[in-house]
Amino acid sequence: MEVTYDFQVNASQESVREYLMNPHNLMKYVPAFKDLRETDDGWELEVKWLLALKMRVVRQVTRDEVTYLIKKTEGIIKVNSYLRFIVLPGRDATTVRLTFFYDGPFQGIAKRQAEGFYARGVEIFKADMEKGASLRKEWNEVVPSEGKIYQMRTVLAKKIKRYELESILEEAMIKSVDYPVVVVVSDGNKMVQMNFRGGDLEFQNGDLESLGENVTVLVKVRNDKP
Repeated sequence: MEVTYDFQVNASQESVREYLMNPHNLMKYVPAFKDLRETDDGWELEVKWLLALKMRVVRQVTRDEVTYLIKKTEGIIKVNSYLRFIVLPGRDATTVRLTFFYDGPFQGIAKRQAEGFYARGVEIFKADMEKGASLRKEWNEVVPSEGKIYQMRTVLAKKIKRYELESILEEAMIKSVDYPVVVVVSDGNKMVQMNFRGGDLEFQNGDLESLGENVTVLVKVRNDKP
């Protein structure tokens, strides 16, 4: 069984792709998805539908595509499925092409439920994108004493695990003795901003504990500093 849907959202291709790359953002769309646990080579998904299953999830990413392979290959019941998102930029909006493939028990029921989840999910997706755009605008407009964030120079930009933040924040605090430092952390859904000055945390917007395990961190300094 395979179904494909297209819809448009008022957000940039980069923002949509970043959102889709966080698998935790997709949990809210399917009520049968109950828990997602990160493993060494992907994630383990707990599904409670007509059957209770634990499935292996692997993510594949290209420039304009995010695909999640969802499989159960052991035991009597076997499932092979995937969610594929193709993100296409446009003049006024970004088009998302969603393909859901499912090969397993109860395919007729799965197809009918997929149609219902899509109808509800599009509205959730658009609301999340609007919320994310609002948050980004709000944080970009925060004016620390050293100037607006977009006017500052980026000295670090990388994807890390959340537990790796401690050393980065310690270094930012030390550097702030000599010049102001701003750290922005995002998991693709929520963002946290911290301004350091004189070795102290001067300002914080957001809670680090609310972020997922995989985050992007930006460290920015004033343009006239090394």
